[in-house]
Amino acid sequence: MPSINTQANVTLMRGSFIKMTGNLSKHNFLRTFRVAKELQGVLRKSNITVTLEEANIALADFYERFHADILNYHSSTIAEFLNNIRWGIYEYLQLLFHQSIVRDVADPTMYCYTCPPNVFAPFAVQVFWDLMNVVRSPPYMRRFQVTRWLKLRY
Repeated sequence: MPSINTQANVTLMRGSFIKMTGNLSKHNFLRTFRVAKELQGVLRKSNITVTLEEANIALADFYERFHADILNYHSSTIAEFLNNIRWGIYEYLQLLFHQSIVRDVADPTMYCYTCPPNVFAPFAVQVFWDLMNVVRSPPYMRRFQVTRWLKLRY
């Protein structure tokens, strides 16, 4: 962190740096002291003591390293994982979809769903219908895999 003349090897969970860099992206500098306090704690775990003011000054270095470098590196892999989750949900629910859809004989574009017996509350029925409407067609994004070179670091 050149802005405070400190070199550190920090260990940080992915969720933590995503949250911290997300907050830095979302808020102006007047609301960054909470993130600075988190950075101060991260540095403390690496046996580096800085004041809150120094941690606030170092936020630009932190953001550059963890958002512009590491998060951008991981973004395509995260997109692949999210896409795989979406496809997994779609494939998992296909059997239930085909069991529950009832098409009108006179007009096949008209349909309704028969809910499972344990789904009877009005809100649950609405959520079930909404879910079945979502899995009526496959996800827009086809399956993809990012290159293995984007999964080796960090």
